[in-house]
Amino acid sequence: MSRQGIANFTTPQKAWIKGAADYMDHLGIKYSHNDLFKYHGMNKQQGWAILKEDLELANRTHHNSEFTKEQRRRPLKLSAKDLECCDRFLQDVGWDARVLTWDQLSTELDCHVCGNTLCTHLGSMDYMKCVACTKGWVSQKLAKKRISRSEDALKERPQPDDWKSVRFSDEVHWRVGPQGKMCIIRKPGERYCSDCIQEQLNRNDEKQWEAAHTWATIGYNFKSNLTFYNTPGNKNGKLSLRVVYRDQILEPVVKPWLVCGDTFTLEEDNDSGHGGGSGNNIVAIWKHKNKLDSYFNCPNSPDLAPIENCWQPPKQYLKQFPHWDEFETRELAYEGWQKQVTQQFINERVLSMPQRLTDCIEMEGRITDH
Repeated sequence: MSRQGIANFTTPQKAWIKGAADYMDHLGIKYSHNDLFKYHGMNKQQGWAILKEDLELANRTHHNSEFTKEQRRRPLKLSAKDLECCDRFLQDVGWDARVLTWDQLSTELDCHVCGNTLCTHLGSMDYMKCVACTKGWVSQKLAKKRISRSEDALKERPQPDDWKSVRFSDEVHWRVGPQGKMCIIRKPGERYCSDCIQEQLNRNDEKQWEAAHTWATIGYNFKSNLTFYNTPGNKNGKLSLRVVYRDQILEPVVKPWLVCGDTFTLEEDNDSGHGGGSGNNIVAIWKHKNKLDSYFNCPNSPDLAPIENCWQPPKQYLKQFPHWDEFETRELAYEGWQKQVTQQFINERVLSMPQRLTDCIEMEGRITDH
């Protein structure tokens, strides 16, 4: 049959012929091909050419047949049934499964595909990886306290230059191993609170990785070295009044600044190890004896302490290199602190304090973007 013989028939007409014949063949219905061809306005030669003879012309719509195996591309590595099992696993097991990496999830499900392939297939079901939120939730009681503290601080230090005499201190815990922020597999809309889904995670599982505990201080035109400290009796870096904070930080680090005549106010978070519990504990007595001027930041308010912004650059630096033991972790942390946290970066954040406090008040005590 020549090309001209079936050229007058459109692609949908050819598909109708092919589909009708396939359907009846599949169900075992007896029919006359001549009647089928005649019904669609073609002769026997044209009909058979479309059905089987001229592959170049007639089979261009071969893929439209639901009874013929798809041959235009490689078969999918995961079938619809496999994806259904993945979906059921993520729904039934819960967040313990959601925090696995794609490779770990593939191994758990015995999919025999790499993590990227599993990610692509689950992406068709709207599953995605998102970073576990670490932004704190603010209760009404805490919001009122944040507003009150911010108003008092603004009255005492209303101008950016007023904050040049404040040194902001904090502790951070570096983890052994190339772990970054925990990521969660979720679908859009899967949230368990108004802001984040972190409350569904067991954060205690992460403590086993905390190995290097550090204290540091920053201020206008001032940056201390990292002070690594030990926490006998616990692994979470919790400060104790005497063994850690007084003996490992205040005495060897802060006291020499006072002896040299440095004039500053030390900002601390409201950790009990900083001596905020009472005026008679050993840390409070040490501060009074050594004439250390200090104040406590509002609880759960990292956005009101510029030093919190200074931890992210060295943490990002740490992620660039494998670090499987405590010594490598400390060296990389020290390098990141020295190289990534510039004095200009610090000064800009210190001078932003009035704006931080103003934003906190205007946002009715909620966590700001600082």
